[in-house]
Amino acid sequence: MVLDKRTSRMLANLLRICADGSYKIIEIRELEKAMLPRYGTDAHGVGQIITFLASNELIDVKYNDENVYCIAVLPKARIYEENRQQERKQQKPIKWWMYALFFGGCFAAAFLGAFVTRFIK
Repeated sequence: MVLDKRTSRMLANLLRICADGSYKIIEIRELEKAMLPRYGTDAHGVGQIITFLASNELIDVKYNDENVYCIAVLPKARIYEENRQQERKQQKPIKWWMYALFFGGCFAAAFLGAFVTRFIK
């Protein structure tokens, strides 16, 4: 299963809040503030994300009302987050010399192309 960025961010926030694995009472405003502003998450969006996570058995919602949720993070969510972190560690960043080689190759190809077209006319 792959989560989108908003849902993944919400799950990470819930994992941080519910670090000990027990049920926690969390205000909706707190969840809204924990999300990045670029996601534009409001109370309705938080509700949709929580419902999605609960339906995929990543969290358990004991109860909720218009202001708070009582949530526990399930082991499946912790395993998902650990796997995601392992995948990030395994991804190798592009080295600076690869960028330089690419730039040099493009420069050489452009120069050679201009040189050849000059003498073909």
